[in-house]
Amino acid sequence: MSGTAPEPLRRTAFCAAGHAGPELLDAGNALVRLHEAGELRLIDEGRESGAELPRRWRVSWGRGTGEVRAALVAAPGSGDAHAFWVYAEAARPWSLRDQVSPVQKLGLLAARPRDPRGAYSLTEQNPLVELDDVDFLVHTFDEGVRDSPVLVYNDDFARPLPPELLRFRNATRGLCGLLPADDSVRDRVNALLPPARRIPARAARLYLPPWWVDHEPDPVLPRGRFHRAGEWRKLVDAVLRASSWRAGGAIRTTGDAWQALLFDPMHDRRVTADTRGGALRWLPAADDGGARVLRDRLSAAAGQEDTARDQADSAARALDERSAAAERARRRERRSADSRRRLAELVGRLRSERDEAEALLRRGSVPAAWRVARDAELESALYAEELDAAEDRLLLARRRVAALRRTTGAGEGAGSSDAGPSDAGQPEVDPSDAGTSDAGTADGELGGPGRAVAAADAGPAVNRFADLLDAAHRALPALRFGPQVDPSELDGHHRSAQWLRRTWNVLVLLDSYARERATAIDHARPDLRGFAHFVRAHGGARGISPTLIASGETELVVNTPRYRNARTFPVPVEVDPSGRAFFAAHVKIERSGGVAPRLHYYDDTRGRTASVHIGHLGPHLPSPETN
Repeated sequence: MSGTAPEPLRRTAFCAAGHAGPELLDAGNALVRLHEAGELRLIDEGRESGAELPRRWRVSWGRGTGEVRAALVAAPGSGDAHAFWVYAEAARPWSLRDQVSPVQKLGLLAARPRDPRGAYSLTEQNPLVELDDVDFLVHTFDEGVRDSPVLVYNDDFARPLPPELLRFRNATRGLCGLLPADDSVRDRVNALLPPARRIPARAARLYLPPWWVDHEPDPVLPRGRFHRAGEWRKLVDAVLRASSWRAGGAIRTTGDAWQALLFDPMHDRRVTADTRGGALRWLPAADDGGARVLRDRLSAAAGQEDTARDQADSAARALDERSAAAERARRRERRSADSRRRLAELVGRLRSERDEAEALLRRGSVPAAWRVARDAELESALYAEELDAAEDRLLLARRRVAALRRTTGAGEGAGSSDAGPSDAGQPEVDPSDAGTSDAGTADGELGGPGRAVAAADAGPAVNRFADLLDAAHRALPALRFGPQVDPSELDGHHRSAQWLRRTWNVLVLLDSYARERATAIDHARPDLRGFAHFVRAHGGARGISPTLIASGETELVVNTPRYRNARTFPVPVEVDPSGRAFFAAHVKIERSGGVAPRLHYYDDTRGRTASVHIGHLGPHLPSPETN
């Protein structure tokens, strides 16, 4: 290295200088609070004889080999340019690994110290992230317009900071700046710097002050060694060495001048006889202010004693309450133990009774009856599938009969009143599918629900579900379709014609049920207890079996949020104040198959809307079976 290194201070010495905010002017009160808290011993008052003169406070802390004597000098400035000097001497050589920094011990971190010549903070991070203008950084890294060390590290900021870096920061707060730089800033700055001063990639570099560069090169720590605590301790020692050699920069102070901060007399008022420390004596001022302060402190101590006594009484009461609560808890525990014992005995007795009952069942005919019931259930499912196939064949036969009637009865003038849709070959809703007109007339003469069912027999000629919904909007006023209903996925299937027919018949029955139930005088009518009862009584006219109607969902669907949310749809606030309701009831348009269409509805016929709300018409919604 070239140049002459500055003369160092003793290894037991510590010095730091910088600028701080207006909080520095309150350093005297802060030191008094630390003195009263026992953190340090205040030796001098730090009284100023003129506003333009600096103030000095001398303190000490520790005992024996851990004793430290320190001086803080503050010179008022303008704005955040208040200057400060800290000088301390310890009984053993300084090491920030086992000694607290005097800057932190004197409470200066609250004053936000920063570099005397640079703009970066010595207590907080100064992130260099996503900056477009980096010209000002050239003065910091190349021309050396700074008086304090600064650690610049480049890394992936999406990753957490290494713990050793955080320990380095805590050990050097107030002495060293910390500038994290992202890749874009590093590339821009390096383009303006000579190779020897550039920021390394994925590494940390300690830029030492310019008056120190000729004495020691800047240490560089690659990211691969970030986890090594010894490497970071070397950086901490380098920061301390730079501080103890401080003899240049914007606040120029020689070694002798640093020592004079602690030992030479100034214009402050001495509080103890020994400049170098000793027992503290509070001396009363000429106006008896010291005695008054002492009386105030004694009065405050008496008040604190009363407060402490009240707190002790409160703590005793709280202890009694907690003891009583603990006793109650122990009694509950004993009762719970007795209950568990009795329950265990009951469980043992019930298990014995269960084993005896199972033995009797194995010897009796009940298992056989269960097998018969299971076989009947399977047989009914098979018959249901055969019924669907028979209905499809019946549909084709009725279409052929309708076509024959149109061709043979056109000359007799009967086609206009009896014929269905104009094109029997279309996959449309055929009114003849609902049964003969005699059945509807018979119901109508009785004034029962057959009147409403028969009125809707003239179904629309449609081949798409969107057209079916339009026709339902016009012809079935007791039904309300939610805006989310979109049955377009059911179009284009080889069974779309059958689904259209069955859907229309179900919608007609729902409309008839809604109007009958909303206007019924006799609410005890068996067919109006629910839509399934209505279909059981009147669904035959439309070819709809009550086995297609499900009044609710399984317990697993109801209690699983994923399945329940799939069946929750918007409704008017007259139905539910939240604007949404769970549509558990549904109709199986197709019993099984890959699509298995379902129509989910909400029965509000006895509510304010007096309608049936349609929430879904489309493929089977998610369920444990479909998934």
